[in-house]
Amino acid sequence: MDTKLKSYSGTRWITWAVSSALAVIAAEVTIFAGCMLVMAYSFEGSAGYWKEYGKDGMDAEWISFSVEGIDEVVSELWMIAGPAVLIALIALAVSVVTVGRKDETGRLILNRFDRIFTDVQIAAMVGIAFLIALMCVVHVDWLAGSGWYRENLIQRLTPKELKLCEEYGGILWNVSSFHPRWLEIAFAVIGNSVLIGVFLMLFQSVIKKIKDGSFWKHTIVGRIIWHAYDAAKASEGVFWKLMAVLIGGMLLSATWFGIIPVLILILIFVPKWAKKYTAIKEGVSEIKNGNLAYKIPVTDNGELDRLASDINTISDSLNVAVQNELKNQRLKTDLISNVSHDLRTPLTSMVSYVDLLKTEGLDSENAPSYLTIIDEKIRRLQKLTEDLFEAAKASSGSIPVDIVKIEMSSIVNQAMAELEERLAENELDVIYTNKAETIYVMADGQLLWRVIENLLTNVSKYALPKSRVYLDIREDEQMIYLDVKNISKDRLNISADELMERFKRGDESRNTEGSGLGLSIAKDLTSLMHGKFSIVIDGDLFKATVALQKA
Repeated sequence: MDTKLKSYSGTRWITWAVSSALAVIAAEVTIFAGCMLVMAYSFEGSAGYWKEYGKDGMDAEWISFSVEGIDEVVSELWMIAGPAVLIALIALAVSVVTVGRKDETGRLILNRFDRIFTDVQIAAMVGIAFLIALMCVVHVDWLAGSGWYRENLIQRLTPKELKLCEEYGGILWNVSSFHPRWLEIAFAVIGNSVLIGVFLMLFQSVIKKIKDGSFWKHTIVGRIIWHAYDAAKASEGVFWKLMAVLIGGMLLSATWFGIIPVLILILIFVPKWAKKYTAIKEGVSEIKNGNLAYKIPVTDNGELDRLASDINTISDSLNVAVQNELKNQRLKTDLISNVSHDLRTPLTSMVSYVDLLKTEGLDSENAPSYLTIIDEKIRRLQKLTEDLFEAAKASSGSIPVDIVKIEMSSIVNQAMAELEERLAENELDVIYTNKAETIYVMADGQLLWRVIENLLTNVSKYALPKSRVYLDIREDEQMIYLDVKNISKDRLNISADELMERFKRGDESRNTEGSGLGLSIAKDLTSLMHGKFSIVIDGDLFKATVALQKA
């Protein structure tokens, strides 16, 4: 907190303290002046009464009763009470405005006293107000014997008038036996000031909660309503339905006519709900014990039936998760087996040819061919290793992706040109169809090139020799599609999903060159570019589709 804010906070606190103290003092002065006004008006009222209704020889004496002294006292008291009331109201308003310390966020800080229930504080204020009223009655008695009262009122009356007031006026004065008088007055002032101070503290605490916006939050009624609202919100209507049933049942049961329908409803619905509850309990027990295929019977659309349906949905989700885990375990086993095979085959060949070189020597006429074969196997292992790293990076999303607006047909033409020789080895006739001269997509150029290269490499390996390969680019309102279609030279007896798994090949004998990672890498790279990769198998027809966002 900076210096300016500290200074402001200190000034605010001083203003609140001074205004609060001034409000208490002004209120106390107002109460004393009010009590003395009550005494003065009592004398005046008694004089008027006996002037009009006095009998038995008293009329003449009361007629001669002078009220000039009382009028003087009343005027003086109003000169005190009027400003005191005004000062009290102004001081109260200032204390209300400046009450409460704020934190760094500007919210009021509530202390432990402020956290007392608001309705309890209001009840305490009512009680204190009642005590202050009782103290005012005591004030009337004490003030009747005070020196100020005697000097300004009683001494202005004649002894005969004082006697008449005492005997017939019904005025309480000089009744208290507490002495000295200054001590009883001091006791009255301190006691009343304490009560007024506590009342002001309670009032300011309520004001703080109003300013903070937490008035209802700190009431007993508000807490009950708030918790009821939370329960109703969390129950999605169950709470209100239950409350409606309970209240309706109570109202109906309040009459002899309503007892019978309530009993009938209880006999009908309670066994039904108990049966559904038992079915749900048994279903949860079955699912907990591993029977994920168990289904809780759902016969209606009530709350318990919806709960049963949700439990069945959770069971289905768990069953799917278990099946996926089993599938992942199978894929791990296949992966280890396939990787072992793809690594062991070239390594075995390399070891064999190295042994032949050792036996025949490097000067033999077969040595160059042996070295050529060993070099091919080394390159195959190198390619497998690179594909493994690329597959791992693609699946984890660790490859940097720079998606920009690029022209797709040029990348397709470039890939076809670079792989033309490999396609020609199998006498494949590539038919490329692109209705638009230029077509733009949102993609990463290097990743898109790798996807198209993998697709064409896959075609060169597994397409039926001397057959046609079709490359088509099509579009809709949002996407650009690249379709690659060919006839497989081997029988495709696996599903499209299995074919996109790692180390999966169309030839189960695994005699063809390759890692079985090409389609899996193409799928992952397409996903990194926010596209979709799909495969369709229809007999020996193989179709791969790459879908990317239109630029």
